[in-house]
Amino acid sequence: MWTQEEKSLLWLDSFPLEPAFKHNLLAAAGSAVRLVKRFGDFSGHFSDKAVFFRMQETLKDGSYFAALAARLEEEKIAPVFFGGEDYPVGWTTLTDAPVCLYAKGKLSLLKERKFAVVGSRRTTEGAKKLGTSIAKELCGPFAVVSGAADGGDEAALKGGLLGGKAICFLAGGFGSTPKENPLLPSVGKEGLVVAACPLDTPVRVYSYEYRNKLLAALCEGVLVLGAAKKSGALITAKYAKAFQKSVFAIPYAPSVAAGEGCNGLIKEGAYLTETAGDILTRYGCEKPQRVAPVLTELEQKIVDLLAEVEEMHISELSNRLGVATFKLTATLASLEVKGLAVKIGGNRYSAV
Repeated sequence: MWTQEEKSLLWLDSFPLEPAFKHNLLAAAGSAVRLVKRFGDFSGHFSDKAVFFRMQETLKDGSYFAALAARLEEEKIAPVFFGGEDYPVGWTTLTDAPVCLYAKGKLSLLKERKFAVVGSRRTTEGAKKLGTSIAKELCGPFAVVSGAADGGDEAALKGGLLGGKAICFLAGGFGSTPKENPLLPSVGKEGLVVAACPLDTPVRVYSYEYRNKLLAALCEGVLVLGAAKKSGALITAKYAKAFQKSVFAIPYAPSVAAGEGCNGLIKEGAYLTETAGDILTRYGCEKPQRVAPVLTELEQKIVDLLAEVEEMHISELSNRLGVATFKLTATLASLEVKGLAVKIGGNRYSAV
């Protein structure tokens, strides 16, 4: 199943130590196997002796590791080891790279080219609809990677699932999987869910920055669907720039607070993005050919009217077009199916 070196790495990674410290231990020992065999020689590396003695205690027999392996097998979680064939190449130069990556679902997606699509919980309905469409089309050359939150991340995963290549990156361990995103069970079956920390690692404030750093290093570029002035999505963009990856952002009207961070990124040099083609052409990929849907006369009038404004209430559409609201409701529903309009709450509609 696993080599002795891999078993030793899995044992080491199960303890709440900083990733950089784990790598220092491995470097001092020369290998994970030697670290386990001579663990008593490394007490001087630990400032917290209680952790050292707890780790040493688990090496007295094989029960600790047997329980760990049984739990991974029961939950169908596969560890991916540092330096192994499936381990992300983009992480191998990081001093704080995870010793193990934990994965559930289609491991083959780790070998795909990857692109990050992220957004805050406050991402607008229009941006989420557009993000889902873009993420779906990116699944030609890329697997789409996002976080696990509702809002922009959820929209990205929805598109990734529709395109058949969705990867969700958790901020904590699998034991801290968020419950508010209803797509996660589907991603675990049809796509891939990954975590860069041991199973019972809780999500803390600093967990998101570490996850977002790894996400940026993992992917060839980042699209931000929605971000206020202070948003975790901007952290992903910050690290993408540091790693010399391309950053893309959806533009917002100046008055929309949920998009101030996106507009700021564009001002700083991020690529303004309205279609998947805006991204794909930057990577030399063929721009997707989209067949324009056939519209009725009324549908075309609504599309033209919504294109002139940020959003419009159905009653205002009714007045402007001279059409009863009950007739507009069915037509607007048809435009939503065709991906040309989206309902954003309070009977207000926006173009996509």
